[in-house]
Amino acid sequence: MWRSLLRSPLTWLLLALAIALAGWGWAARSAAKAEGKVSTLQSDLKAANDKAVEAERREKLKDRVIDTLTGELDAQATAAATLQRQLGDLTITATTRADTIKRLKRENTELKEWADRSLPDPVIRLLQRPALTGAADYQAHLSGPDSLPTAGSQPGQ
Repeated sequence: MWRSLLRSPLTWLLLALAIALAGWGWAARSAAKAEGKVSTLQSDLKAANDKAVEAERREKLKDRVIDTLTGELDAQATAAATLQRQLGDLTITATTRADTIKRLKRENTELKEWADRSLPDPVIRLLQRPALTGAADYQAHLSGPDSLPTAGSQPGQ
């Protein structure tokens, strides 16, 4: 019986059909697996692209911050150089002024006598500053016997 079944074209046709169906099932299953892998890879690619876009945005932001800080640093360096130049000019002016005053003292005896005189007592009192520790001390100092004369009156009157 088995021999007659093997000789029958219908048996071979059914066997071929079974092999074809098995192959088709295996191909469908493989395609489903591949499709799952493809969708996983696509989602991974999208996530990687999103990370790359975010990293590029952060890099541009950092570049803008660096440019801003570089500009501010240049401006501060320019300002420092200007201030240094002004300080040099002021030092030269102060030295020149001090030399002029010394020269005028040597040349003008009246000016020399005026510069050598001591300051008047009211001016000396103005320059003296007691150690005040609060508002009450300040008020007591102003109300004290050495207070300033009122406007319009002369000291010693």
